[in-house]
Amino acid sequence: MAKKYFSKEKIKEMKGFEEIMDLVIDEEDQVEVEKKRKEIEKYNDTYQLYNFLENENARLEKLALFFGKKLNNYQKFNQTNLILEKQSTKCSDSKSELIKKLVREDSHINNSLSTLFNTLF
Repeated sequence: MAKKYFSKEKIKEMKGFEEIMDLVIDEEDQVEVEKKRKEIEKYNDTYQLYNFLENENARLEKLALFFGKKLNNYQKFNQTNLILEKQSTKCSDSKSELIKKLVREDSHINNSLSTLFNTLF
């Protein structure tokens, strides 16, 4: 392609045309950038959806395992009553030990209460 030479008058006339062409070209570039951005968002949305489905699948598999195997073991070998008995025994032992410590004459609570009553009455 041969170079074209324009006179100064033609260049002045084309000055406004160049600005318009720059705007058109910039607009086309913006449209291209917007298309690329939408395409990237589409791939990102697809990835997020895939990731969500993978996580949901793993969660449902864990629930199926729980209800399928672990719940059957719980029903066959229930330890609730044994645990309740141990906790009740432990609780009653703790209560009796606490009462023994509180009933003594030199316990902290008796000393505090006697000081409080002595100051009030």
